[in-house]
Amino acid sequence: MRKEAIKRFIEGEKQVIICRNLGKSKSWLNKWVKRYSFGSNDWYKDLSKRPKTIPNKLDDQLVNVVIRIRESLMEGDSEYAQYGFVGAEAIQFHMEELNYDPESIPSLSTIKRIIKRHNLRVNKKERYKRVKSKRRYSLIKPEYIDEMHQIDFVGPRYIRGYGPVNSLHLKDVIGRQVAGKQYSGKSMDNVMEFLLGYWKSDQIPKYIQVDNGMSFTGDFIHPRSISRFVKLCLYVGIEVIFIAPAKPWMNGTIEEFNKNFDRLFWRREIFSSLTDIRKKFKVFCESQNRFNAWKLEKKDLQCLPQKRILKRGFKLDLNNIPLLPGKIHFIRMVDGNGNVSILNESFHVGVEYIGEYTWVTIDIGLQLLTILYNDEEMIVHEIIRYNYKID
Repeated sequence: MRKEAIKRFIEGEKQVIICRNLGKSKSWLNKWVKRYSFGSNDWYKDLSKRPKTIPNKLDDQLVNVVIRIRESLMEGDSEYAQYGFVGAEAIQFHMEELNYDPESIPSLSTIKRIIKRHNLRVNKKERYKRVKSKRRYSLIKPEYIDEMHQIDFVGPRYIRGYGPVNSLHLKDVIGRQVAGKQYSGKSMDNVMEFLLGYWKSDQIPKYIQVDNGMSFTGDFIHPRSISRFVKLCLYVGIEVIFIAPAKPWMNGTIEEFNKNFDRLFWRREIFSSLTDIRKKFKVFCESQNRFNAWKLEKKDLQCLPQKRILKRGFKLDLNNIPLLPGKIHFIRMVDGNGNVSILNESFHVGVEYIGEYTWVTIDIGLQLLTILYNDEEMIVHEIIRYNYKID
């Protein structure tokens, strides 16, 4: 149409007739006559609508800062980057630590574009199997910092010239702060030694969630055998939660940290002894805690109303801990006979619950075992109660 209009204009046809026949305005015709007069071969084509100036274009200096921080984090060639993450959030975090104005720090999407545009190395995300549990297996939904801690052992790993090392890890589900210590073995004494030291400087939680390892449960022979670890927790007012056997994803918070321990710490370092790994592990935890605190500082998170910490001089005979009133919880799947197994003893739930997760609570003070079920509508039902006498 543009070419036809110019052809008729050159041939001397009146503008009014051209515009009337083509259904266009006089200004439209004048625009293309002017464009044709410039002599360009592509005069009839639309010009790019891209703005000639980009008001929010990132300063080249800031782009270089993003690139340098990213490369430094990938190489781990400085103390602050030695055990850190490398993603867009980590780059924002380190720019704030370098006292850049928060308003000048690029957004996450902008940082990702810079990384992609400059062909910087990108880690491939691990793919995880999705669990169709809809979180119905747990009745505890923590909301406060230090309300629930998860603990777990990683190992044994082997240090050349030294021997096996097992790393005990603790992480706050809401506050995301981490701690831990390394030992030669996975004994229950090591777990209690670490916790007693931790509770003298950090908050005692309301709940501790663990797997079913012997470091936490004790033996797998005697029925109704309460381990020393559980007794210690009850002694300081903690309710222990045992996840279902062979279901580590139920301890997702600590499992996430275990993966970071392996990827960002164990594979990056060379250790010579137990003392050496403990020293470097403290630096790793400090790095993780600074980053996690920065990520959560804009969220309105509250601490537990009651602050509980052990006195520095607190002592307890770990081989003779009294069994005090309190609650122990178990997440258990109902087996093919309609039973659940708790502390080396089976309790009947009902064949209608086969394959479902149940929540089992032992109340030491009331000497009572209660089995609960959270249905698909998130309504909790009490299935059955048993008298649970403990000597």
